[in-house]
Amino acid sequence: MEISYPDNQTPTLLIVDDRIDNIQVLAIALEMHGYSITYALSGRATFERLEAIKPDLILLDLFMPDMDGLEICEKIKADPNYQDIPILFLSASEDEDHLLTAFKKGAADYLRKPFRTVELLARVKTHIQLQQQAIALKQTRNKLETLTSQIDDGVLVVDPGGMIQFANPISARMLNKSLSELVGHPCDDSLLENDGAAIEVIGENGESEKAAIHLKKGQWEDRSASMIWLRSLGRSHPLPDRD
Repeated sequence: MEISYPDNQTPTLLIVDDRIDNIQVLAIALEMHGYSITYALSGRATFERLEAIKPDLILLDLFMPDMDGLEICEKIKADPNYQDIPILFLSASEDEDHLLTAFKKGAADYLRKPFRTVELLARVKTHIQLQQQAIALKQTRNKLETLTSQIDDGVLVVDPGGMIQFANPISARMLNKSLSELVGHPCDDSLLENDGAAIEVIGENGESEKAAIHLKKGQWEDRSASMIWLRSLGRSHPLPDRD
């Protein structure tokens, strides 16, 4: 199984198990496929390792003497510094309640022992890729938020289904709505179907004014999307160039 990651970054996996022989078996299999391994033999050691290095994924044994995996998982997911790290439980337990509890505590996946190496590698690769995509998406959103916070226009991103996926604070003020009332809700057809038209909006002084609608096509999360610009007609600078 070939594994490739952007920018030549080697993912780091934290293995948590109270038996060193279990760790060695996992480490050998994973290091042979391009992963960097660190480990902890107890709950206390787990949090010491997390302070030293933030792994890309945690492989967590369910049963350990000092602090079981469920408690460790719960504490990790309660900490904003580490809660985004995917946790994959490993256990020989056949108890369905253990599986359900693991997911309730925030586990990303659950693999029963004895496991097949091919399946382990596939699960690990999948969750690391999902994590990397989530990080990339968050970075994109942060850049867009930074960019649109520095302009005077309202900006909305609408997916092919007509749902608003992004809105900047200026658009919320113009449309007299909160951001939570915009993002995740259907976009008004009057904004999507009237490129170049003027609508009534709320100006900076809280009074009604006219704003021009300008539509542009683009990409959002690898799908086609519509970007709506709302620009006050009281300003003299031109709208963005049309495609």
